[in-house]
Amino acid sequence: MIVDTHMHVWRYPEHFDKAAMLANEPERRRGWSDEKFKAMWDSPIERYFEESAGVVDKAIMLTLRSNGTFGVTNPNEYMAGLKRQYPERLEWACNVDPLQPDAIDELERCVKELGAIAVGELGPAYQGFYFNDPKIYPFFEKAQELEVPIVVHAGPAQSKNLRMKYGDVLRVDDVAIDFPRLKIVICHMGYYKYDDAIHLCQKHDNVFMDCSWLTQLAGLDRMVTPKYLPVVKNPYFHLLYPLMRYWAEAWGATDKLLWGSDWTGTHPKTAVETLLNLNVLLKEQGFNEVPQKLLNDIVHENWKKVYPQLAKKE
Repeated sequence: MIVDTHMHVWRYPEHFDKAAMLANEPERRRGWSDEKFKAMWDSPIERYFEESAGVVDKAIMLTLRSNGTFGVTNPNEYMAGLKRQYPERLEWACNVDPLQPDAIDELERCVKELGAIAVGELGPAYQGFYFNDPKIYPFFEKAQELEVPIVVHAGPAQSKNLRMKYGDVLRVDDVAIDFPRLKIVICHMGYYKYDDAIHLCQKHDNVFMDCSWLTQLAGLDRMVTPKYLPVVKNPYFHLLYPLMRYWAEAWGATDKLLWGSDWTGTHPKTAVETLLNLNVLLKEQGFNEVPQKLLNDIVHENWKKVYPQLAKKE
């Protein structure tokens, strides 16, 4: 079974803070009509099903809370409703601000009443907190008790209004040590702090990564790249390097990298095909090939380490 462990669904304008969204847009777009922004941003689940048909068996919808920075916040009730509508095709992770007084109650409600199987995508940079802030340790304690993983965009992000100091991948280290039974998944292999994320993943039994979004960053997927930008197909910096670096530091653990598309950031079919055929790219770039089993396992098997309850439903 292929599980897309990292994808997003949001509706425009319902889930958007338009002022924050506009702040991140180039000047030429700020006068656009709502119809044009809707065409660009609106991402209904039905479109995902169309674009992932024949590739993805089940998807885990990640939420985001980024009002004031990226400008998108997904309501938990909306995500839970999609899960009820498509119970065999979808799972979801809840959207909780761990600094809020009701964070623990909301987490418990989402897991026990609404059926969330994870928390995330938490965004320290998007939300303005340090991942290892002792104030949010009770939240991590509850997540550990509930046995739900934390999916975290631990590294930097692009939004103009966020503060980069919060996007420090190394702060995962403290949380991994202090909560050894809490599974933590670092999104995008820690983009662009790949080395730090890879080291943490190999240092800690409870830290994992996903390789979502990297296909687009490497210039191999034009799905969301503006048509007026040049095509820069250079898979080394944001795909081959992080993957080869991960395998070079594997220390015997090659099963801690999960596949995700980061839809709408990358087309699911393109992302899967690129990864499964990675040896073609490696050969083109003059690098040694890797065992095909490593690539197959990223797509088909490794998610079971983080979401064993889904494996039981296969």
